[in-house]
Amino acid sequence: MALSQLELAFRVGAGLFVIVAPTLLFLALWRGLESMRDDELVERARQRAENTERSSTEWTVGRSPVSVVPNSGPNDSETAACPSCGTENRTGVTYCRECLGRIDDP
Repeated sequence: MALSQLELAFRVGAGLFVIVAPTLLFLALWRGLESMRDDELVERARQRAENTERSSTEWTVGRSPVSVVPNSGPNDSETAACPSCGTENRTGVTYCRECLGRIDDP
């Protein structure tokens, strides 16, 4: 059952298409995204995120920054040790913040 030259050429062409087409499509997408990139917009978004982060963690009084201390609730001073790793966790939590082991309530 010999393949004709036309059928062989078709199979080779189809194989090359399957191998090369995804790479070419990816490169075209990459170039298109690069051409649409707006560096000024990215920089403004980065500055806005930094300003939001800074304003949520500190206030400025005059020229000296003052750190914001969240209100401490009644359970903030109470801790429970994780039975797996011994890390101190707040009481009432289900899983350890360090090893993610289950903490059984006493």
